[in-house]
Amino acid sequence: MSLLSTVITSPPDRENCVFEIWAGANQLAEVSHEPGRPIEIEIYPPVEGGKWNLKFEDLMTALHQATKNLASHE
Repeated sequence: MSLLSTVITSPPDRENCVFEIWAGANQLAEVSHEPGRPIEIEIYPPVEGGKWNLKFEDLMTALHQATKNLASHE
């Protein structure tokens, strides 16, 4: 099971910053809050196929951090 890490980025195709969630060297998800839209999460499939196997608490912590961090970057 990979440890989750997070990073705030500012991709050129987004108006606001996004919050990336990484599982090891692979991006698991991107959380965004674009103008006029609710906070959304885009979940990516594992690069090598198969499925993600994550601790529920770790994912919930990352999602909670995303909500707090995106609100502070608006």
